[in-house]
Amino acid sequence: MAMNDHTLSWPTGPVLRNVAALVRYRIGETSSTLRLTEPNCPIQAPGLQAFWRQEPAPNGYQFWLELTASGEAPIYLETTDVLTARAPDLGAPPATWRVYQNGWQSWSPTFVRHLEGTRYADPGTPEYRAAHQPHWEPDYDGLISSEWVAVLFAPPATALLLGFLTAKDQLAEIRLRADGSELTARCHLDSVLLAPGASLRTEVLWVAAGPDPLRLLEAWAEAIAREMGARAPHPTIGGEAATEGARGRGESPPTGWCTWYYFYGENTADDILDNLRAIANHRLPLDVILIDDGYQTAIGDWFSIQTDKFPDGMEPVAEAVRAAGHRLGIWTAPFGAAATSQLFATHPDWVVRDESGAPVVGWVHWGVPCYALDCTHPEVLAWLEETFRRMRREWGATFFKIDFLFAAARPGRRYDPTATRAQALRRGVEAIRNAIGDDAFLLGCGAPLGPCIGLVDGMRIGTDVDPNWHPIFRYDLSAVSTENALRNSITRAPFHNRLWLNDPDCLLVRQRGPDLDLVLNEVRTLTAVIALLGGLTINSDNLALIRPGRLKYLRQALPPTGISARPLDLFEHEMPRLLLLPVERDWGRWWVAGVINWEDRTVETPVRLIDLGLPAGRYHVFHYWRRRYLGVTDDTVILRRHQPHETAVLLLKPVSDRPDLLTTTFHVCQGAVEVADCRWDETHHLLYIALEKAGVQYGEVWLTAPEPWETIEVRVNGERHPWVSPAPGILRIGLTLEGRSEVTARFRKR
Repeated sequence: MAMNDHTLSWPTGPVLRNVAALVRYRIGETSSTLRLTEPNCPIQAPGLQAFWRQEPAPNGYQFWLELTASGEAPIYLETTDVLTARAPDLGAPPATWRVYQNGWQSWSPTFVRHLEGTRYADPGTPEYRAAHQPHWEPDYDGLISSEWVAVLFAPPATALLLGFLTAKDQLAEIRLRADGSELTARCHLDSVLLAPGASLRTEVLWVAAGPDPLRLLEAWAEAIAREMGARAPHPTIGGEAATEGARGRGESPPTGWCTWYYFYGENTADDILDNLRAIANHRLPLDVILIDDGYQTAIGDWFSIQTDKFPDGMEPVAEAVRAAGHRLGIWTAPFGAAATSQLFATHPDWVVRDESGAPVVGWVHWGVPCYALDCTHPEVLAWLEETFRRMRREWGATFFKIDFLFAAARPGRRYDPTATRAQALRRGVEAIRNAIGDDAFLLGCGAPLGPCIGLVDGMRIGTDVDPNWHPIFRYDLSAVSTENALRNSITRAPFHNRLWLNDPDCLLVRQRGPDLDLVLNEVRTLTAVIALLGGLTINSDNLALIRPGRLKYLRQALPPTGISARPLDLFEHEMPRLLLLPVERDWGRWWVAGVINWEDRTVETPVRLIDLGLPAGRYHVFHYWRRRYLGVTDDTVILRRHQPHETAVLLLKPVSDRPDLLTTTFHVCQGAVEVADCRWDETHHLLYIALEKAGVQYGEVWLTAPEPWETIEVRVNGERHPWVSPAPGILRIGLTLEGRSEVTARFRKR
């Protein structure tokens, strides 16, 4: 790679020409634009000194701007383009490009957009712009905006990443004209005041290139996590190790039960107690009991409890949750004050105001406007801290879901005129973090992603799941639906265990009926994707009424692995179809693939081992949902009747010349969490398997016994146990796993 004059280039990669930086600012009523074309050379303009910094970085460069108000008058900073350039030369016409487009907040559409033939349609409504397009302007048509990071990919092997490595102080985006004519990395300074002599630094931009766009995206997530002190552990798989398998189980994310997706805020205290009893009766290993929206009388009045639902207040319910051995989780929307709330009536000066002095609406909640709290106001920050301290102290809550966080980043006038929208949001989240303590779990939702890194433990990374598969308006990728929730969860999979623990939203497993329109294949797909992505696993059915047989799907997703499958075809399809989880343990190595059919029709789907990146060799193939051994292949598996919205979960394990564990059916990831040990005793020709899993569950253990081996006996917990042979050289052993079980199989050579 080289930098000559205004050009960035890489020996075998892209070229960027006419590279420059821009600063837009105002002194009094005079607006100015300063263009910088030479890095590491300070420029003096009327009232402003600008320094465009550039340093080498892995596979590319880092850029940022340092700005100082050098005159006697204050200046107002609007936007800075840390880098702007002509269309990059990726070795292919723009019409063939794919662009990773990251949405602003949790629910914003995120996917790899094809510049020709995209499924994305901009609804163009004021509501959509307010929720998902924080930098909207009249020339937005023909503009692709990706928040904080974008990866441009020209198949088959040219990728360019632009990603900000810091995100505490400014909202930032990557802009690309759909015709490929212009590329910009912009920081938004929101017209903040810079007093004479004061200085400011933009966020740091990383520009990198390489042949693998998914690797670049993962590398960016790891880099910003390091820079911002992300609370999630760095993954045990990353870089080259990602192709070799998950060597450890990772940190197991929270599990739990949530009130929302059955009761939708209408639950009573008795409903929660009924579900507590059901969890105990079914012996479900769920930790958190999350009381979602609907307990409060108004947004902002968090200790004013609806007495018709909670006649004795929150304390008895909280005590019952703790007494049952669970952690109490509480939902809030902390940066809003409903127009009908006591909070707003008492403190109208606490909200963000527009230029006319009217309160800024953060969002409309069930028909009621909720005004955006000004998180630069010291009294607001003190109130936030006291509110969350009380929830922890009086209710014993240790899991906090904070929702609609984008309200704190609404445009408007704030108490502190030097604070950006990003800083206002971060100050609010910091106040909550300080109040709840380092040992509580903080889950962000409806959150602008960047400023929350380093403060939250988990993050919702998609829309709400829904009783319906498709959204009502089919091409609104932000609309609530299970399809949209899963797409975002897959396309943001690289963030898991790097920026935070991903929350794909709740798992619904109840039978189809008036309150759920998901068919069995759709429930299985929801289960499979949540299990393969390894993040938070929280159920939201009425467990007191659910048909017990449906609970097997919940059990098969518990506990979460903590390790995310990789969306291998992320840059091939706008709806990724192929997830792969490599697993490696001391006793073996295998791969679990999720193959998704998003179509509304049955298709034939070939799965090639070369596309999975598996080493050359022969592999056993097991179809998880159909409990079917598909034989051995060294090339391709063909799913001949891949049904609508079905995710075929395939286990692929190298063929061994001795008896071996093939798979278990207690978890979608088939041994990644429930197999505690597996040993082959060559002297006694004995295969030993130890299973450990909380709760009680029926499942199967499948073994291979290739020629010339034959089975003498099978024992479960020391007792002789029957088995069946569904195919030559294959054994299937059914058993109920209750905490721990030991399976032994003895063989001899013919």
